[in-house]
Amino acid sequence: MRAVVYKGIGELVVEDRPIPEIGPKDVLVKNMRTGICGTDISAYTKGGDDLGIFPGGLVGHEFVSEVVEVGADVEDPRIVPGLRVFVNASTSKRGDDGRTKLEITDSAGGLTQFISVQDAAIGYNLHPLPDNVSFDKAVVIEPFSVANHGVNLAEPTPGERALVFGAGAVGLGVLANLKANGVEEVIVSDIIPSKLEVVRQMGGIPVNGKDVDPIEFAKEKFGTVANFLGEQRPDVDLYFDSAGAPTAIPDYLRGGKAGSRMVVLALTPRPIEAPQTQFVLSELTMIGSTAYDNDDIAQVVSYLGAEKYDPTPVVTHHFPQEDVVEAFRTVIEKKDEVIKVVIDVHR
Repeated sequence: MRAVVYKGIGELVVEDRPIPEIGPKDVLVKNMRTGICGTDISAYTKGGDDLGIFPGGLVGHEFVSEVVEVGADVEDPRIVPGLRVFVNASTSKRGDDGRTKLEITDSAGGLTQFISVQDAAIGYNLHPLPDNVSFDKAVVIEPFSVANHGVNLAEPTPGERALVFGAGAVGLGVLANLKANGVEEVIVSDIIPSKLEVVRQMGGIPVNGKDVDPIEFAKEKFGTVANFLGEQRPDVDLYFDSAGAPTAIPDYLRGGKAGSRMVVLALTPRPIEAPQTQFVLSELTMIGSTAYDNDDIAQVVSYLGAEKYDPTPVVTHHFPQEDVVEAFRTVIEKKDEVIKVVIDVHR
């Protein structure tokens, strides 16, 4: 089989490796589509040791697959060859070899043609795809599950309003999952026009944060309410930082109304600084959001099956597996054109 192997900074190769053997509780899956994540790019450009991607290891954790072989002790009659699934990379291996969950996730091998999934179970590491959901749509399940975890932490209610900072795959996933929860009025701020056009296509309200102050824009769109100090704040209930822009959290601190919530999904090395008096008197809430759990994944799969949203515009580029290096370079060099780049591991 063809495997995509990380060799070090700037080195990614496609090489022949044997198809893995499976144990009695495992399944062998044929990977079909795999998204390139920012984690993969960071390993390629800066080094993967801190991310669980080591030289000689496999890469890829956003993937959808087809079961091709089932271990003798896998008893669930639903798990059969031909079953189309999203694989939860974080639970795809047992972890009894000393690897951390981060290492298991980031080196799951989604860019490789075949991998084993250990202790295979539906709802644990295998999530069957509805018949009406193609691999090309299902490939966004992982970033949309990251987004959905943040949405669930915010506990949205129908009729609330939201402001999302960042229109990458996660930010667009926040938009989609909010609308699936009845939050129809969602502003998404970004500075790249092509991404803002996708926001429009997906039913959001785009604003170019380079040209327009998102907080002032929200005031104009939704009106204002006064806080304890008499300051007029936009009538926005939910804020999401999905990109780590340096202005996102300060914008919430100066714009959040009493009782609003901000969910921070982005990872940056910058400290979070908040003037305590302002934070307390404004009655703000900030929540950190990490990854996802199987319930978040199951919800996204159900939303796709019910056609609550169409994620097609999020995928901007497809590459065959043999052109994986070109795909990585595209993510790095064409940031104004790229949202999600997908590798067609099998066609």
